Amino acid sequence: MERFSLYDPKWLQGEYRPQIDAYYYRQWVDFHMGFHAHPQIEIMYAISGSCIVETYDQLLSLGSGDFILLDSCVPHRLVVDRTEPCRMLNVEFSFAPCSGIYPSFSQLASSTPALSAMLGQSKEWVVLSDPSDVQHTLKSLVLELDGGAEERTSMAHLLISQLLIHIARLAVDVQRSGADRQTDRYVRAAIQYIHQNYDRDIQAKDIAAHVNLHPVYLQRIFRPSMQQTMAEYLAVVRIEKAKMLLGRTDIPIAEIADYVGLNSRQYFSALFKRLTGVTPAAYRHSVELDSRISKVAIVDIDDGNMLHL
Repeated sequence: MERFSLYDPKWLQGEYRPQIDAYYYRQWVDFHMGFHAHPQIEIMYAISGSCIVETYDQLLSLGSGDFILLDSCVPHRLVVDRTEPCRMLNVEFSFAPCSGIYPSFSQLASSTPALSAMLGQSKEWVVLSDPSDVQHTLKSLVLELDGGAEERTSMAHLLISQLLIHIARLAVDVQRSGADRQTDRYVRAAIQYIHQNYDRDIQAKDIAAHVNLHPVYLQRIFRPSMQQTMAEYLAVVRIEKAKMLLGRTDIPIAEIADYVGLNSRQYFSALFKRLTGVTPAAYRHSVELDSRISKVAIVDIDDGNMLHL
């Protein structure tokens, strides 16, 4: 039987990409599957209910929101009790030459520390609990594959790549201590909230309320993790967004403060200068000047040709 082990170094040494071979939803009731194995890698996601995935030496319980990543050719069977049906989404994938579809698996691993770390720990199976990212990506992947059109191949590839990154991050996260994992979740949730709400007049208490923590405690765990306070992080996010608007749009400088959640234009200008060393007007002027210089006409004295750079 040909193997497509996730951990085979071959996929990192050539131009290969993961490809979906089979996928299906199934409602299992009072089911006892015989032992079997696939040449593909399999993801079994429990959407609701519970089940047991049995290998030759392990009984692995899955509840709602849990999933198992089974490597190629690992004998296993599914057991579902008659008292609690289990709805599952199964996806099987292997590897194929890139054939013009990128990023390759090698590029993905080299640019994603979590995936690289997971691939360095060859395991027959991994059971993980999903905070929601994996299920959302799986559903989007299935919808894309159901579309069937040729042009959907690239989007499906991007989604399977995203799926593997989510799984790798969860796998790496599980190896940390329980306290560290919970702290990371709170900090990531706070960062996500900041990036989605920087244009509003948000404060530490708003961010803390979103992650269900006391503001003082969230501040205490945020700073060691990010090497800056929440207020400092929010200020940096706002100024980075302002730099993008100044450099890539024609929005008047006087209005950009409102776009990044700063109601005071004077405070916006002062904060911008403190973090960048220049005023918003000077920054926009420098970007425009750089753009003009890049398009300057140069005359070749020898033959009189004019070159535009």
